[in-house]
Amino acid sequence: MNTTMQAMLAAALCLAGSASAQTGNWTTTRTLEGPFGTASIPDPPLVAMNANGRALLAWNASGVVRFAERDKGGAWLPRANVPGGGTGAGPVAIAIGRSGAAAIAYTTAASRYTPSKLMVSLQSADGVFGIAAEPAPGVVAGDLKLAISCDGSVTLLWSGGSALWTSTLAGTGRTSGACDGQPGSGPWSAPLQLADAHVGASLPDMVANDDGAALAVWQEGATGNPSAILAAYRPAGGAWEAAQRASAPTARPTWSPKPAIDAAGHAAIAYLDGQGVVVVARDAGAGWGAPSLVSGSQAAYYPGLAMSASGDRLVAWLTLDAQGSAGAVWARVAHAGGDWSASKRLSGIGEDAYLPNAAFADDGSVAVVGWTDNAANTARASVYTTGTWTRRPLGTGYWSGGVRVAAGAGAAVSGWAMPNLANPNSAKLVARAWE
Repeated sequence: MNTTMQAMLAAALCLAGSASAQTGNWTTTRTLEGPFGTASIPDPPLVAMNANGRALLAWNASGVVRFAERDKGGAWLPRANVPGGGTGAGPVAIAIGRSGAAAIAYTTAASRYTPSKLMVSLQSADGVFGIAAEPAPGVVAGDLKLAISCDGSVTLLWSGGSALWTSTLAGTGRTSGACDGQPGSGPWSAPLQLADAHVGASLPDMVANDDGAALAVWQEGATGNPSAILAAYRPAGGAWEAAQRASAPTARPTWSPKPAIDAAGHAAIAYLDGQGVVVVARDAGAGWGAPSLVSGSQAAYYPGLAMSASGDRLVAWLTLDAQGSAGAVWARVAHAGGDWSASKRLSGIGEDAYLPNAAFADDGSVAVVGWTDNAANTARASVYTTGTWTRRPLGTGYWSGGVRVAAGAGAAVSGWAMPNLANPNSAKLVARAWE
């Protein structure tokens, strides 16, 4: 190989990220459930990981809400049904706190005589999920989001009645300097409306930190042409503030907000302004600053954002390659108090990447981005440690399927739908851990 070809190969490898270089590895694939029938491909499982590296996954692929758990360095626990989740339908949400407290929210299937109900099952200190309770009787809910803080409080966000709502279950409290609170016995607070009705509020998301500061975000505007990103902020120990517009007023469609928050309550949102990914930040006790374009001149899609407790930030997005025919995943990292790194291509040359998802460990030790390579029907992920990205295939996946990821304590977890070897039209839900 001549020197010119060697230089071109080296540049291509650098551009796409290393395929090996880290000491961590992805563990053996764990089948969560399946294979299912051939009627439809299930959504990938939801994934969460707390600051101690404990993973929680949940899904509803057959009308039964199920979950699986794994401690860092340990074996997967047997999957189990969420109590009362035998008539699960529609959305599911999960959260797991640093203390180990966990929650799973879901909606039940409506029958001729019984309306759909919004239910939440809480995991007690002994690791057992209890009988699900109805936090807001009579509501019809969708787009569920959950968060747990160190005092054990549980915050729930949902859409319903063309608006967005939230309710909180108080926790038992925390020992000074510790994160040991557990969810209380109730009742849940009265539902609080965050978004006005009939303004096109959609794609809601929510994050919270250990102290209970929380950020809820959503887009507003005409269906298919949203025009604003809205955000409601709750300071630690305080009440929800009135929603504010976080996006700049441009003539471009404003899409797909992704929230993040650090331990000090500093918050950020990544979203699409036309075809550019921008990030807007807010300091605790202050308003939203000016949006910053992070995707450069690239036409971008599907932003992802994650933040560590100390304020390290990761933003990822999808764009088309130079030929304009295949998707490519790019990312930038900004360490606490620092500037954004140069844009880095994470997906490989020749891939057709789709739908990146991003996560950052609370301690800043690991960041991860997962996506599907449509060219090879393969689930892939790139892990960031000590300043280096390492890309690896996770296993077979479905065209345009999602790969969900989470990270914590020097570990990560991924979940996706995998074709069954005997019949590719019959899927199973799987997971892998990285440590």
